[in-house]
Amino acid sequence: MSIKTVRRLAASILKVGEERVYIDPSQLKDVSSALTREDVKELIKKGVIKRKPVVGKHRGKLRKRKNAGRRKGPKYSRKSKKEIWMERVRALRKLLKELISSGKLPKEHKKSIYSRIRGNTFRGKKSLLNYLKEHKLLKE
Repeated sequence: MSIKTVRRLAASILKVGEERVYIDPSQLKDVSSALTREDVKELIKKGVIKRKPVVGKHRGKLRKRKNAGRRKGPKYSRKSKKEIWMERVRALRKLLKELISSGKLPKEHKKSIYSRIRGNTFRGKKSLLNYLKEHKLLKE
């Protein structure tokens, strides 16, 4: 059997690629005299045919992919950061308007809270309400 065929059989037995099969050059006669898969298995047991170690490849630093197609969830996949910000600001301004019209929040605090909303201080309605409770601005 040719050495190429033995290499192919050894690769399938060792479950590696043909490039990773090492055949001892001093014992090429034994290798070429192998006729069956069993003969190749015996050569592997003897140590005439061996598996080479894995040679790793350095691919460099992979960049983070953060475009819309990579994002998960309906909130982040289709909307830009600006659109998300606009939705949040509009919801907070609406809540502020409701609090003032219902009389739970004094009118003199409107300007400072409005500018804090615009300055992205609050993550959502809950954080706005927490802020108002902490600073004792809400009338219950």
